[in-house]
Amino acid sequence: MKKNKLIIICFAILICFSITSFAQNAATNSGGQKNQTQPTIITVPLKVTGQSYKALIEDPVKGFDIRTALNVVDNALKTRGFKANDFIGTLEKTQTANAFTNGVQVDEQTAIIDASGADIFITVDIDVKRGNTGSEVSLALVAKHCATGAKLSTSLPGKSGKFYTDDINKLMIKAVDNIKEDFINQLQISFTDIVNEGQQISLQFSISGDSPINLNSEVGTDGDLLSESISDWLGKNVYKNYAKPSGGSNALLTRYDIKLPLKNQSTGENYQPKEDFGRLIRKYLRSLKIDAEVSTPQAGQLIVTIKGKLIN
Repeated sequence: MKKNKLIIICFAILICFSITSFAQNAATNSGGQKNQTQPTIITVPLKVTGQSYKALIEDPVKGFDIRTALNVVDNALKTRGFKANDFIGTLEKTQTANAFTNGVQVDEQTAIIDASGADIFITVDIDVKRGNTGSEVSLALVAKHCATGAKLSTSLPGKSGKFYTDDINKLMIKAVDNIKEDFINQLQISFTDIVNEGQQISLQFSISGDSPINLNSEVGTDGDLLSESISDWLGKNVYKNYAKPSGGSNALLTRYDIKLPLKNQSTGENYQPKEDFGRLIRKYLRSLKIDAEVSTPQAGQLIVTIKGKLIN
């Protein structure tokens, strides 16, 4: 009899645990936080308006120095457990997929980041001086979160010192060695903060010019204004309930700072602000018979344009 009671109790505990685990496994539910391994990074050379990555890495004067710098930075990050995607291979992949045409890009950097699937992109700014008194390398790094554009770490300029040598690889290593510890430590701290607290983005709801409804229109069956319904819905669907009004609000425009999980809490895949959360927003508004469009004009920003009522 005691044995049967013990079996029943264990079975009941197992059922309760299973139900609890399932309830916490929603995509944005912080209770289901997925374990995060070291992030994937891609290092890219600094370029200014009008330049292309292909031209930079194939430049007969500076191309070798740039390629060497990318390799040295990648190797330094790998020693700390980061996964580094190959920049040149990713660039070739985007070109094969016709991401660029005749060197003219809508946003070349975004195309590279999207094709790489990286969590973090690191911009490498290098300067190599060669002369009769020796050669010297100066190098600076900036790391940003791919999905939001948030700056994660910035290095001071790392200098190799001046040496009588043509071995640029050794000079690059010296320059990186002088800055890598502080840079990578800050990068790790910043990324861990995103893992724990979520990625912050700006969310804007705006009303199109020809929409017959606005944020002060009543929606649903409870008499709530659209602005009130949005506020309530966000509180239940963002990461750790973080949704704070940002700036002014009126009948035609309202803004929020929200946080989303780094990983989809259901699948463990990277959580994409537009593809994942944008889809949730569209489905929510559709449940209110509202037609809306979601766009991402830049990293870290979602804009929801309300176009009007859906026709049944």
